[in-house]
Amino acid sequence: MRNLFFCLLLLAIGGQQSYAQIQTQVIRGNIKDLDSKMEIAGATIAVLTTDPIIGAVSDLDGEFRLENVPVGRHDIRITYLGYEPITMSSIVVTSGKELVLSINLQESTVKMEEVTISAESAQDKSKPLNDMALVSARSFSVEESQRYAAGLSDPGRMAQNFAGVSVGGGEGDLSNAIVIRGNSSRGLLWRLEGIEIPNPNHFSDVGSSGGAISMLSSSTLATSDFYTGAFPSEFGNAVSGVFDLNLRNGNNEKREFSVMIGILGLAASAEGYFSKKSKASYLVNYRYSTLAALKAIGLNPVGDVLPTYQDVSFKVNIPTQKFGTLSLWGLGGNNVANIHPAEDSATWKYNSDNWGYTAKNHMGVVGLSHRIMLNKNSYFKTVIAASSEKNSYDDYWLDVENNYTRVVDEIDLFNNATIRANLSYTNKLSAKHTIKTGLIFNHLLFNFEYKEKDSLRAADFRTYLDNDGSAQLLQGFIAWKYRPHNNWTINSGVHYTQFLLNNSISVEPRLALKWNMASKHALSLAAGIHSKPEHLAFYFVEQTHGNQSRSQPNKNIDMQKAAHFVLGYDWQISSSLRLKAEAYYQQLYDVPVENLPNSSNSIINANSIWDIVDASAASNDGTGRNYGLDLTFEKFFDKQYYFLITGSLFESKFTPKDGVEYSTRFNTNYQLNMLGGKEFKVGKNRNNVFALNGKFLLAGGNRYTPIDLAASKLAGYTIFEDGRDFEAQAAAYYRFDLSLSFKINKKRTTHTLMLDIQNVTNHENVYSMYYNPESNSIEKYLQNGIFPVLNYKFEF
Repeated sequence: MRNLFFCLLLLAIGGQQSYAQIQTQVIRGNIKDLDSKMEIAGATIAVLTTDPIIGAVSDLDGEFRLENVPVGRHDIRITYLGYEPITMSSIVVTSGKELVLSINLQESTVKMEEVTISAESAQDKSKPLNDMALVSARSFSVEESQRYAAGLSDPGRMAQNFAGVSVGGGEGDLSNAIVIRGNSSRGLLWRLEGIEIPNPNHFSDVGSSGGAISMLSSSTLATSDFYTGAFPSEFGNAVSGVFDLNLRNGNNEKREFSVMIGILGLAASAEGYFSKKSKASYLVNYRYSTLAALKAIGLNPVGDVLPTYQDVSFKVNIPTQKFGTLSLWGLGGNNVANIHPAEDSATWKYNSDNWGYTAKNHMGVVGLSHRIMLNKNSYFKTVIAASSEKNSYDDYWLDVENNYTRVVDEIDLFNNATIRANLSYTNKLSAKHTIKTGLIFNHLLFNFEYKEKDSLRAADFRTYLDNDGSAQLLQGFIAWKYRPHNNWTINSGVHYTQFLLNNSISVEPRLALKWNMASKHALSLAAGIHSKPEHLAFYFVEQTHGNQSRSQPNKNIDMQKAAHFVLGYDWQISSSLRLKAEAYYQQLYDVPVENLPNSSNSIINANSIWDIVDASAASNDGTGRNYGLDLTFEKFFDKQYYFLITGSLFESKFTPKDGVEYSTRFNTNYQLNMLGGKEFKVGKNRNNVFALNGKFLLAGGNRYTPIDLAASKLAGYTIFEDGRDFEAQAAAYYRFDLSLSFKINKKRTTHTLMLDIQNVTNHENVYSMYYNPESNSIEKYLQNGIFPVLNYKFEF
């Protein structure tokens, strides 16, 4: 650690002596109408933080260009007659890459003489890109995911800092699951470029939404949206939240590159133009596991388990004059983790030392997007994507008596391939009325195999899954935004879902309204119905009844549904300071539960497919409810510092077939996040930046069902107490995280050294409890201790 800080000091000294001139960069981009996506010509763009002010006017294509902007953070203001002005605060400008912005302006609903524009008016930095979302939604930038301590440039880890998102609920530190307002992470929808995609995380469980390492690269992502409930009618197939991600376009005027070397991976990205005569661009990023690279040269620093992975993301953007804009994009990755036991029983310390496994995961998606303006007020967008998702797991043990022969105990194979199409039409009828409607089609192909032996020496496998085939999910929606006045917005709509496997149907009305009751105060209200089918494997789980043929009792189970209600209050204390509160209630119904009179099993508590494949036949007799209060106190980055304080108080309950209400496994009751950071300009011309960021997390401990010690001793494995589901709770979860970074801006290059230390105090939180037959006692599974991540990035 001492050597690391010595390196940082050398870089700082070198950065101060490097150049005696102020480094500058280009800021350019385009300006469009928020609703119609029509380019706006004649808009004024001004950099408020330079002396003198640097300004420009957008051309006929809505494009602008600002030359010789000093590196650092700047406030940029955009105004246009008849539109509401916005200010983009503390935008980062570096010497290594041009800054390319896509800006959307909202047309005013009142005459311009009635609009007062003050120097203090600013864009709400947390406001989502989707103007149909009025509650429980916010945008986030790539810069934020890089800046937040423990963020690791990962949108999923960054989202865990937002109000309503918790880290508990039976999920380990490395799972990176998004538990929203007491719901299972399985209820989350991942979207990329406007269409659903499979879970984009490495080392993920089948049917989960998380994983240890994200496949998403900060080099290719653009500003995106995150929803925690009551989302607009264009979103379906989700009951808890939505990650709506965007890929940025590559630079179509200049070729730029970056290389990153770090503990988690080796990455390289490239972007640029195809021809000076065209506005088409490309962007690509590839990453390879550092551990895999070390393995290739004979090193293995992590011991028995060697997780390796690689991933790639890309986007090709082709704008045309007559045929609209076409984009080809993709994301994919694979990973392997395994344990191979030593083939010498003399080295074994425990009975389990003869066990091994190999786990493999693959995810890939490629898409084609097309948007064409039909006239100055309407456009049609088409997104088509094909994806593949493969998960396999082989569990085995070494038979000493037969020359250490591998005896396979479990075979798991889950293959999913999907073809999706999303067609939408948007028409801005006037400044007050916008209509959006669309159709979503999913063609799902699958091949499942899950077999397990009941005992160590069993000759035959018990079959839980052995199926292949196809199914379809159809969705449609219509949304209407009505702005009777600048201070009032009403969004309404309906989403329709039909799961053709069993022809279950859900009609889901949505309504949201927002009232800016004063210049700095706003009230919002939203309600809606949401639904989601289970993972396809759930419907094909098999059961054997004596000598009878296998059956599939879950084939006709209906979709789980949730009614969301949210009441919000927003106080924009100043241009950079904000307080937000949201109270919510969610009623879950038609929840699949085990169809036995005294059963307490509910799919509400499932983290992945492994929690449901060995259950008995299900019915839709379960219910649940989540209610709570989310608070956010935030200072956006301004005057070289920021902070974000979020808190959540909540209850999460479920009622299974036995009619008793229990706490869900996700009912950790509370969470507090306190994070902030400060930047220091250093160097002779203050071109370089040293940043210090910290985070404190406090949450209720994971819930678990008490263990019956006497029964466990008798059985030789963990036996839980009946009728006490998730009644016990581990000690409070807490953690300190710290990150440091040093950014050096030289002529046409930027160097960044980052150190992120998770769990600085090495506090080992409790993950779960289990019975250990070797010690004949109840013991704890502990989560990760201190975990440092060091990265170096070079942009040119």
